[in-house]
Amino acid sequence: MKKLVPLLCACLLLSAAPAQAYEVDRTYDNERTALAVYHPDGRWSGTRDALEPRPALSLAKLYLGYYVLYNGTDEEKDLVKNMVRRSSDTYAQQLDAAYPDAIDEIAADFDLPGTSRNGAWGRTTTTPYDMSKFLASILWDPKAKPLLDGMRSVSSTAEDGFPQVFGAAKLDNVEGFKTGWSDDKESETGSVAFGEIGDEIWVVAALTSGDAYDNTADAIRGVKQIEEQKHRARLMHNLRGWKLGDPLPVPFTKLTG
Repeated sequence: MKKLVPLLCACLLLSAAPAQAYEVDRTYDNERTALAVYHPDGRWSGTRDALEPRPALSLAKLYLGYYVLYNGTDEEKDLVKNMVRRSSDTYAQQLDAAYPDAIDEIAADFDLPGTSRNGAWGRTTTTPYDMSKFLASILWDPKAKPLLDGMRSVSSTAEDGFPQVFGAAKLDNVEGFKTGWSDDKESETGSVAFGEIGDEIWVVAALTSGDAYDNTADAIRGVKQIEEQKHRARLMHNLRGWKLGDPLPVPFTKLTG
């Protein structure tokens, strides 16, 4: 399912190193929101709880939709874009019922140990690391186009009437995003967004024990744009030999300005 992605990412790495990048601010310290920033070449930064599972909420629709684009019928594939664009629970329930193993299979395929369906798509847990890594891994997959187009054209309000534009969607240079919220609309929220600064492609994920305002405030406060080129060699060196469960592989870069 993901075999072509490493080849495409390898080609991208042949280009000149970018001058700017997003990274989690090392001074950010708020347990309310777990954050991760992931780049397609494997570099990432995150908060101390970036590997701890939290409710995935409607972000789980990205895992489910991607599976359906590979394994569903033509009619089911046609549902994916609007499931993402309008955050349709109706479509998610339909597709989850048809493919109850989808989310767990995606978690296994993409090595996402903090992601689990837990009996239904709406009970899925994930981590900011898993979500940002997954999305960064599928950005160049032609099969993912309907899903990514849904993220590029998110409606202002969801199927249930909830305003969708918050959290990581409020960062600069966002190309597409997906948000999620708990049934009570305020106890849990999540957001993931992708975009580009110059030649630098990034994915930001934010999972919050709080409402949409909290998710937005923490994403904006916790993710910063930094001068990146001089740190690239050191960051890549620090990734070698790292495995999940070890301390964060990318030291927080000292911010300037």
